[in-house]
Amino acid sequence: MIALFLALALAVGTPQDQAPAPKTKKGKAKAENAEQSEKKPKKEKKAKKPKDEKPAPDDVTDVASGGEADGQDVGGTGTFVWRNHPQLQFGAVRLAAEFKFQEDGHASYDNADVIAGVKPWELHRNRVGVKGKIGKKIDFEIERELTEKELTEKDILLGLTPRSQWKDVDVNFSYYKNAQITAGKFKVPYSLDEETGVSHNDFVYRSLGANYLAPGRDIGVMSHGSFFKHGLRYQVGAFQHDGDNAQSKKIQGGDATVAGRIVVRPLRKVSSLFDAFEVGTSTAISKLSDDSFRPNGLRIRTVLTQDTFFAPVYVKGRRSRYEGDFDWTIRRAAIRGEYFHVTDTRWGQSYTDGDLPDARYRAWYLTGTFTLTGENKQRPLRPQNDLFDGGIGAIEVAARIERIWADSVAGTDDAFANPRAENILPSGDRAITLGVNWTLNRFIKLQFNAIREHLEDVDRSPVAGMQNFWSRVARLQIVL
Repeated sequence: MIALFLALALAVGTPQDQAPAPKTKKGKAKAENAEQSEKKPKKEKKAKKPKDEKPAPDDVTDVASGGEADGQDVGGTGTFVWRNHPQLQFGAVRLAAEFKFQEDGHASYDNADVIAGVKPWELHRNRVGVKGKIGKKIDFEIERELTEKELTEKDILLGLTPRSQWKDVDVNFSYYKNAQITAGKFKVPYSLDEETGVSHNDFVYRSLGANYLAPGRDIGVMSHGSFFKHGLRYQVGAFQHDGDNAQSKKIQGGDATVAGRIVVRPLRKVSSLFDAFEVGTSTAISKLSDDSFRPNGLRIRTVLTQDTFFAPVYVKGRRSRYEGDFDWTIRRAAIRGEYFHVTDTRWGQSYTDGDLPDARYRAWYLTGTFTLTGENKQRPLRPQNDLFDGGIGAIEVAARIERIWADSVAGTDDAFANPRAENILPSGDRAITLGVNWTLNRFIKLQFNAIREHLEDVDRSPVAGMQNFWSRVARLQIVL
């Protein structure tokens, strides 16, 4: 029986030995497609770009992702690691400490040390802070200046007000990607130059327009987000005052402020050259009071020596700020430009309590940078090869031309510098800044600037009969 079964099996043959069944047209097509697919080489997957191992000094990296291999256990679930900053994680809470140090050496016109109090060496900035995350949706930061000058007893008796030593103290909620909420003390969304971080600046000092016409930091709440794959970004918020740039020991500044900013990349689909071309605009509206017996308008000063060439005038009613800017990075080069327009109403500020024409302040600048060592432009600039690590760091040259000036909108009387004049005597400053930036590594940068200023009203120059003067400044910056 078994022999019969084996003989039958051998006669029929195994399935591989059987003749193929006749194919239908559909079957033939499937077979041909299968043969062609076998012949076609499989497409290789594109290799993923390696992540940058040297994040910017201001970035808070994820401690959990970077600290497991080289971190130290500090007990319980705590993990410590030093990548870009000293960082610590306890469960869902991640913290990164940071330190910003800037030491300046400078010189200007003869006797500037006596006339303007310019010191040969100055600790310009000495800030410590903590940035962190709670889970994936909450970010926060706390930053304090350690070297802010305190008021003397005489200053306090005179009614002068100190500048706050607290800088950015805020929390950000990102539960909705396109409508994040930031609350606390941070920069009012106005001006490209003002919103550029201190360690990212192409020059030692910001432009005159950003320093004296942009609001700066204040306490408030803001919504912000982006659409169209970051093709459009927006910020809009309400603030207690109009920022610390408008305030001083003698100037109260504006009150409640609403502000907004929009940035678009309109040509990114036209050509790759325009991928990093951005256009932005900002506006801020503030209430103005004349509660203080001192003038509450804006003051304007020179770049380094900070000599006041336009003194505040009496204002009341509304402060309106408008701004437009562009930013274009093309490989190793970058150019930026910005225009500021600010008006202060002067309701009831004449000697007879009548209204006066608006005080007006305007400014513009144009900057350009180019890296000499081959790196593509970034802020902050990152060397391809650090100094003492196979290279010389990153070196770039920079130039800026700018103007700031102030007057009144209209007036029939002769122009005077009096703070209650109907027609305010115009005054302005034109400045050219030439610079070299040397980034040794991601922590250390040296900056050298030469600044030529031309004061348009010689009578308000700090030195009698002098309209033009040069200033020199060098800065050592360390960010940990």
